[in-house]
Amino acid sequence: MDGPSHEATGSTVERILTIAATLFAEHGYHGLSMRTLAAAVGLNIATIHYHVSSKQELYKAVFRRLAERERALIAAYTHPLTDDDITDPVALQQRLNALVDALVDLTIEQPETPRLWLRRWLERDESPVAVEAEVSLPLYDMVLTALERAQSAGTITTTDIDLRLILTSFVWILYGYFAGSPLDATGARVDPTNPERVAAFKRFLHVYTARMLGLPDNPGIKQNP
Repeated sequence: MDGPSHEATGSTVERILTIAATLFAEHGYHGLSMRTLAAAVGLNIATIHYHVSSKQELYKAVFRRLAERERALIAAYTHPLTDDDITDPVALQQRLNALVDALVDLTIEQPETPRLWLRRWLERDESPVAVEAEVSLPLYDMVLTALERAQSAGTITTTDIDLRLILTSFVWILYGYFAGSPLDATGARVDPTNPERVAAFKRFLHVYTARMLGLPDNPGIKQNP
């Protein structure tokens, strides 16, 4: 009898990763058992382990999968930056605004991302190791490299604030907004994906990044990569 096709195996792994992302976001790493995952996927535990090896490897794979689109997106906005872009405050802020908007849109498309990271931060657990080092740091460094170029060129005028801390704070704001939901004037939580609220949130992030970096608040129409 022939074994499962590569296509079928790939489809099964994708289904496992999709469901695991939702369950890890809901229960955390320690709160999710492989038995619960197997029941949700509709497979036995042996089959789950055949495809993903172990719970730790599954956890890492979930984060790697979510980071793939983010890595491609960030590269699209940071790699094409020329010396002219870096030395022009308006052009640089336009590019950063476009990146901000794209990251907000991606977070809406992948709602499990902020909840997964918040769960991990709340667990305050270094096991399984290397998730941040493997997944987060390369993404931070892609943006940080561009910002450091602009700071060296004098385009970014703030020199007394840690650029990495600015990026970390941006991620906290982005993920907190979608994971916690904004409040209205009565204190009630409202839909963070409402188009008007998303537009207002993007404008806030534009101003936040501009003022933290000493760039123009209103650089005009943003450009696509």
